[in-house]
Order: sequence, then C-alpha cells, then structure tokens
Amino acid sequence: MADSYLAIATIATDEFMIQRVRACATQQAHLGNAPKIDDAQRWTNDNAYLWAASPSWGEKWESALAGGVESPGQDEAVITDGDILATVQALGT
Repeated sequence: MADSYLAIATIATDEFMIQRVRACATQQAHLGNAPKIDDAQRWTNDNAYLWAASPSWGEKWESALAGGVESPGQDEAVITDGDILATVQALGT
C-alpha cells in the first residue's frame, strides 16, 4: 500500500523531522556527499514533501501513531537516521 498523503504532509511539516533532515543535509553537504545541496536549510524546506514521501516513511509514521508514539518525528526508532541519510544522499546527488 502506498503511504497516505496525510502521513506525507504530516511528516513534511513536523518540526522534529525538519530539524533532523536539515542536520543530515548540512552534514552530507559539508562532507561532499550531497553536491546538489548548497544551502541545507533552503533545500530541506524546498524539498520537504519530496523527502517526506520517501518509500515506507508514511507507513512507519502511521504505525507509530497507532502504537501510541506521541511524537514520531522525535523518535529515532520510527524513521531512523539511516532512513534519513539514505534519502538525503539519494536526493542530494
């Protein structure tokens, strides 16, 4: 099943997810692993719905909410740092 549009929209506007993706984008741009990212803050904001639509992120988010996780964006077990890194590297190259 495809991720719901509501889940994608919620992920894209979640402040913790924005901060986590921005941190990753900053790091990867600095390391030279994401040459398309020249301004991590702008890139994160401009591409929020794109990175939030990463495969299975919406499903993970909805599952966490159903399981009682109050803030999925703050819980590194829901959408992991590895998930974020893979997305930033894929979209930033």
